[in-house]
Amino acid sequence: MTQRSDISGAGGELGPALQCLQNAAQLGLNASVPASGNLPGNVIVSNGWKLFSVGLKSTQAGQISIQRFLDLAGTVPQGAAVTAALTAGTAAYATVGTDGLPFASVQVTVSNSGASAATLSNVQGLFQAS
Repeated sequence: MTQRSDISGAGGELGPALQCLQNAAQLGLNASVPASGNLPGNVIVSNGWKLFSVGLKSTQAGQISIQRFLDLAGTVPQGAAVTAALTAGTAAYATVGTDGLPFASVQVTVSNSGASAATLSNVQGLFQAS
C-alpha cells in the first residue's frame, strides 16, 4: 500500500476507491442555521466524481438536502433533491449518485425546524469515484 504524507491526520493510505473530502468551509456550511430557516451551501463542481455524500450533526432538528445540477453554475437541477431528516444532536447523512444519473455540480442545504438557531458540527462532504 502506498503511503501519502500530504494527507495530514487521515492515515495516508491509498485505498481501492478514489475520494475527495470537502470540509464545512468548502461546502459553505460553516455558519449557524437560522431558527425556522435554512443555510444553502456553496455550489460545488463535481469534476466527474460519481458519488457525493454529506454528513453532519445539528443542535436542532431539521433536514439535509443535496441538489444535483447538470451545469457547473448550479442553475439546471437534475431531478429532485435527495433529503435526510436531522434529529437534534444525532449524526445524519445523505448521498447522491447511487442512481447513476449524471451531474456536474451539487449544493447542500441544511434546514432548521427549531425555534432557535442551529449550530452544525462534524460537517464532512465526500466525493467518491465509484
